[in-house]
Amino acid sequence: MRPNPSLILFLLAVFSTTAALYSINSSEDYQRTTADDVIVFPRLNAKPESANVLLIETGGLKLKFKQNEGSVWVAEDKFDYPASSKLIQKVISQLADMRKIAVKTRMPSRFNQIGVEPYQQADANSVFVKLQGADGEILAESILGAQFRRNNIGIAEGTFIRHPKEQQAWLASGSIDIPSDLLSWLDTRILNVEANEIKKVKLWEKPGDTAVLARSNDNGGFVYQNRDGIGYLDREVAKNLFESLTKLSFVDVWPRKKPEKWQSILYFEVEAYSGSKIAGQLFRSDSRKILQFSVEENALKNIALRDLADTIAYSELNKWSYVIPSWQADRFLEGLKVIEGGSQ
Repeated sequence: MRPNPSLILFLLAVFSTTAALYSINSSEDYQRTTADDVIVFPRLNAKPESANVLLIETGGLKLKFKQNEGSVWVAEDKFDYPASSKLIQKVISQLADMRKIAVKTRMPSRFNQIGVEPYQQADANSVFVKLQGADGEILAESILGAQFRRNNIGIAEGTFIRHPKEQQAWLASGSIDIPSDLLSWLDTRILNVEANEIKKVKLWEKPGDTAVLARSNDNGGFVYQNRDGIGYLDREVAKNLFESLTKLSFVDVWPRKKPEKWQSILYFEVEAYSGSKIAGQLFRSDSRKILQFSVEENALKNIALRDLADTIAYSELNKWSYVIPSWQADRFLEGLKVIEGGSQ
């Protein structure tokens, strides 16, 4: 009997389909989309408050943040300057909440397609993160890859991840905020005082040439006294000057050093209704404007004990030299108008 051609074609099709399915399922690069919902970092998830050290590395950038004896997060790569605790706590929370959603590729040749290539490469888009406890225990360690919002399997946000010692990549839920420059990790605020907290300001360029601004209550206008007499401070001058004090931030910071080649531009002293006082000096160095502060030790202790919302400045303000943006320095220089008598 001659074989039926239709039957032969049917059997060949079944064989080909079976072989294809076997090949796909046995491939190292087979991607399953079955939800796992397994916590990625169970130790961190169980005790996120125990995180004490955060390491970040990508390309040639290496950052280390740690909690000091006062439980303040500081940047080891920036002279232990205070880091943004809000940002670091957000990263800890995001990592602690991550869950595995789907298995992805195991092929190194495809790692760069989802951003989980070796982070040591100079052109790597991946980011290595590690969280440790005070005793050195590793709470979380991973290479973070590409992120997305919304996809076709019902995930609102997702991140591709891979352990640095493993080839298996995963899709995990959630996204992680990892700034790529050191300054973005720092708490760049310098002063934390509202305009209505300021009671008195003294300004001078050199001893004996002082202007004093004062008011009787937090809603009142300022009266000034300078070498030309007494008058009411122009509202625009007051606005610019006080915004320089109340919304002050920096673009760079170093440990305090002797300003040998710096030109002094302005001295100032700010007194709040609480009684706290802060003195400062503005310098010019090349094209930069630099601030240094001086706060009495007793005032520092009082400041440290007050609520954050009322804190006029960091308790370690004396330790640093701050480079401030040019536009903020220009507002500081509104004080020269008061000294020179051009403030009415």
